[in-house]
Amino acid sequence: MDSLTIIMLIFGVLGSLGTIFYILDLFKKTKKLTWKDVKKASEKIFNEMARDGFKPTLIIGIGRGGAIMGSLISGLFGHIPLVVIDRKYTWLDGRRFDDLLLKIQFPEELSESVLLISGESHTGNTMRTYYSYFKNLGVKNLKTATFFHLKSSIEKIDYIGIEGFKDLRMPWMISKNYVRDNLSEEEFKKISKSVMDNKNDRIIYLIRHGETVSNFNNSFSGITDVELTEKGIKQAERISDFLFSEHIDRIYSSPLKRAKDFARIIQKKIGTKLIIDQRLIELDYGEWEGMEKNEILEKYKELYKKYTDDPESFRPPNSEDLQSAENRITEFWNEIKFTMLNENLKKIAVITHKDIGRILICKIKKLPIKEYRNLEFDNGGITEIKLENFSEIIIYENKIV
Repeated sequence: MDSLTIIMLIFGVLGSLGTIFYILDLFKKTKKLTWKDVKKASEKIFNEMARDGFKPTLIIGIGRGGAIMGSLISGLFGHIPLVVIDRKYTWLDGRRFDDLLLKIQFPEELSESVLLISGESHTGNTMRTYYSYFKNLGVKNLKTATFFHLKSSIEKIDYIGIEGFKDLRMPWMISKNYVRDNLSEEEFKKISKSVMDNKNDRIIYLIRHGETVSNFNNSFSGITDVELTEKGIKQAERISDFLFSEHIDRIYSSPLKRAKDFARIIQKKIGTKLIIDQRLIELDYGEWEGMEKNEILEKYKELYKKYTDDPESFRPPNSEDLQSAENRITEFWNEIKFTMLNENLKKIAVITHKDIGRILICKIKKLPIKEYRNLEFDNGGITEIKLENFSEIIIYENKIV
């Protein structure tokens, strides 16, 4: 047997072994990578960079995974400035095209040696897009790294934590309904529809606390703590019975005593988790806090009339402005919607106050904020809101049970 035949035989055996390993890897049970894998991969990348004498002056993390990996690499170096950016993409003729979500430049001293790092690289499109962009900006020493690299990707990556033939689930993909965004348009739409169908019929019950002493006396309590009346306690008990039959997953409440006590009565009945959130607190009425309406009319007659007609432009002295209140309740609302989707919560109850509740309803109905005072939101009133594929539908308003 001549030497050429032997060499050909050796290559044939190696090729067969490679094919066998490839097939075994493909048929292996789907694996979710762990945070331990992330730690090991970051140390591997760091050691390889140290071996090459490459110490970046700036780390740019791409997306979720890039943010995590970038912070770990930065920490291993002691501290290196880290910026996190993301991308957008569009489909044309069934193909996905990546583009930068934010186009930014950096000080010259930070642009000396740049590390682009992502959580995963499947097609290489995203990394290629960013690499070209920063090269065009004049970055000379530009390196790339990724936590997980799919071997089918033809894009060259300088530093790789883990490689595999099969797409794996990343540790930061916490949601069970996660839709990967490296799919084709057809695949993405198909999976998205399935996920959205599974997320229908999320219900939020927006509830105003029961009657208080200040409601009875017609005074402005705002952020001042006041007690529930006997009627207010009975309202909480009735709502408890109603929510018990609705199988509520969680309760959120303002930290003020009247709302918190109201929420605890409900929690005792239905036995679910209660979370106190500062953003649900009532408007701060400033100098009008604790004053009865008659006193305000006597001391602030003209301002009260203006406030009644146009609360967006006129407000009590040293009080919270409507924009600030809208910002905090909007922040809460957006966060709660994603929490419900990500944690698979079907129904929740939110206990808040008259004005902050009306501001939120105004926003959901897409009304000008100054019209919030035209809405009804009585003590013990329930507004049912349905989340349907990220849309908000008010089923009923201010229902009394």
